[in-house]
Amino acid sequence: MTEDVRDTVQNERGNRITLDRSRDQLLTTFGKETLSDRYLMPGESFQDLFGRVAMHYGDDSAHAQRLYDYLSKLWLTPSTPILSNGGTTRGLPISCFLNEAGDSLDGIVDLWNENVWLAARGGGIGSYWGNLRSIGEQVGANGKTSGIVPFIRVMDSMTLAISQGSLRRGSAAVYIPVSHPEIEEFIEMRRPTGGDPNRKALNLHHGIVIPDSFMRAVENDEEWGLTSPKDGTVLRKVSARDLWIRILTARVETGEPYLIFIDHVNRAIPEHHKLAGLHVKMSNLCTEITLPTGKDKDGGDRTAVCCISSVNLERFSEWEHHPTFIEDSMRFLDNVLSDFIDHAHDDFKKATYSAMRERSVGLGVMGFHS
Repeated sequence: MTEDVRDTVQNERGNRITLDRSRDQLLTTFGKETLSDRYLMPGESFQDLFGRVAMHYGDDSAHAQRLYDYLSKLWLTPSTPILSNGGTTRGLPISCFLNEAGDSLDGIVDLWNENVWLAARGGGIGSYWGNLRSIGEQVGANGKTSGIVPFIRVMDSMTLAISQGSLRRGSAAVYIPVSHPEIEEFIEMRRPTGGDPNRKALNLHHGIVIPDSFMRAVENDEEWGLTSPKDGTVLRKVSARDLWIRILTARVETGEPYLIFIDHVNRAIPEHHKLAGLHVKMSNLCTEITLPTGKDKDGGDRTAVCCISSVNLERFSEWEHHPTFIEDSMRFLDNVLSDFIDHAHDDFKKATYSAMRERSVGLGVMGFHS
């Protein structure tokens, strides 16, 4: 049996905690291999890793000690960027970013530039492309648009090329509304066969934003208007039910596109978001975050940011009556958000703007199957 060895350590912020190295026994072989492969700094042990994160995000030594205990007892599991980057200089601790492309070349290039930095610093990205005019719509006096898919394809290549702190490849999802005129091509965008290979984006995930009105049209077997994002003009109509079947067929065969029922989401957003005139257009890479993006009532551009971690339900009986576990975990997440705001690159100005005004955090669950 591993000897119970306790070490007292302190970081540059003055937070001091005691490590219990016998808690390595709580880790499975697979868990140890995963931590070693993806998260440990050179010369760092498993308990050093938990201590690094706890000391960096603790309010004080007492809070840091409790955080270390939660982490090392496997009660609390931070997201990958927190574990890998917390207390280091190799990246940022945020998992989820949501942004949108404007209907102009400047807006598209701005999104590309932001996504390069987000992916390079450890973030998973969800981008909304539903503002862009569809293929064949007029641009300027005589021009015609090439549609959204070629620009999404560029994002596909850029995201794939970016390594997230050498831990994993860049990853992103793209969303458009079911009323966009390119919806049919978008549904098939990740299929490796069929259609023009130059209009495929095989490495991105994709999702469709669905309003209640579309589902009513499906239910009643009505036609569905595909409208210009610029002025709402109906460019053509399709059978809502046929389109729905096409979406479901793609999901059965490929697992995607994601679906987000946007009216339900916006009915449930916080009241202060509604009062500020904010609304949600899409979700993130994993479709569990719903936050407003784009311009707010003050004219500021928002790239939504959410800091996430999970409590471990497999250890529920150990922490269910703990008096400060949830509160400490929420304070931990808010401190992670402050760390991001304080150290984000200048190219993250839309994300820091949003983070400072919302301070969105998410404490989920894991281990339910156990």
